[in-house]
Amino acid sequence: AQGAACGAAALVGSAPVSGSMSRSLVSRMTGTTSQLACMITAMIWIFMLPYMSIMTPTPKAALSAVIVSAVVTAVCIPKDLLKLSGLDAVTGWLTGIITSITSPTLGFGIGL
Repeated sequence: AQGAACGAAALVGSAPVSGSMSRSLVSRMTGTTSQLACMITAMIWIFMLPYMSIMTPTPKAALSAVIVSAVVTAVCIPKDLLKLSGLDAVTGWLTGIITSITSPTLGFGIGL
């Protein structure tokens, strides 16, 4: 499903699709923003699926460090929010603060 979603996102020009916010932030941290990056991500997921068992011995702390570094970077330095001005800035910051305090569903709902 992950590979198919990335393939579909590449066809319509969307950003790379991930199953969670942390994976999306890791993709963003590595600079994957083009349709080609989506297609490459889709192909890697599809072709590597039978070999995913080799990741089993990888310590969870190592995998967590990659995710934490992406999340901390996006939260501590919100570049997109810093570029906003006027009503967009108020809406963006309000959505971010409410999302961090409550839940993504409630925060994004209030932001809309």
